[in-house]
Amino acid sequence: MEGTQITQRLINKIAVLDIENAFARAVVSLHGGQVLSFQPHGEEKVLWLSPDAVYGEGKAIRGGIPVCWPWFSKRAEGGPNHGFARTSLWRLKEQGTLEGGETRLLLSLPETTHAAWDGSASLETEIIIGKELKVSLTMQNIGEKTVAISQALHTYFNVSDVEAISVEGLAGRRYLDEADNQKAWVQQGDVTLKGEVDRAYLNTSDTCTIIDPGLKRRIVIRKSGSNGTIVWNPGAELAQQMADVPDEGYRNMACVETATLPALAVQLEPQETHTISTCISVLR
Repeated sequence: MEGTQITQRLINKIAVLDIENAFARAVVSLHGGQVLSFQPHGEEKVLWLSPDAVYGEGKAIRGGIPVCWPWFSKRAEGGPNHGFARTSLWRLKEQGTLEGGETRLLLSLPETTHAAWDGSASLETEIIIGKELKVSLTMQNIGEKTVAISQALHTYFNVSDVEAISVEGLAGRRYLDEADNQKAWVQQGDVTLKGEVDRAYLNTSDTCTIIDPGLKRRIVIRKSGSNGTIVWNPGAELAQQMADVPDEGYRNMACVETATLPALAVQLEPQETHTISTCISVLR
């Protein structure tokens, strides 16, 4: 096909954009500023989206690439888990076709404030859909004092069998095991995922690759602007406690997240900007 086709529809009053161009199909939700699906032509879907995902005001959509901001995980000070950007209504600021035929979307939250957060910032997410999927989150501190930012592009990947895959690129890196009281370890060899896995790899900007023998493909995840990588899968026991994940849904997803960890938060001065980005591609 030639050119880009973008159509808007509603899922339970949540506006989503369906995008198709010469390279791929994708779905983007304005609720959360979140990519829900990315599928290069001739490929299986690259992102995992829960069939039991909840679409509603104030609800986080389970799957795709949630935007966790301005904090990652839970905060001692309170507030919603993973911040409030992923449940905010973003607006479509720009859309167009790049010279190479890729589709570019720019979503924005012009001013973000929240009762649980003593700060003020503007956010933009640039999404480029082509042979690769590129997502960048840019923030600017528009307040009058320094704010500490932790965040993540919390990417859920579609895999054939979580216990059969491996993740390259983190060997030798120190990590905190969130599933085991934050014990510190050093990764030996490639990462494998059996049972509940919740690991925060520290001070790494390394490219990671998901090796998936079942789908006979490699998913390459390049990143910039972040200082950590999260690898997560709930495992069978935790998945059964999650209302928006089917009991067996954990088997076909693995999270490899581009993150700025709370312990390594960015100190954003007034008017200063910071960008984190991820680039996802599929190799055979």
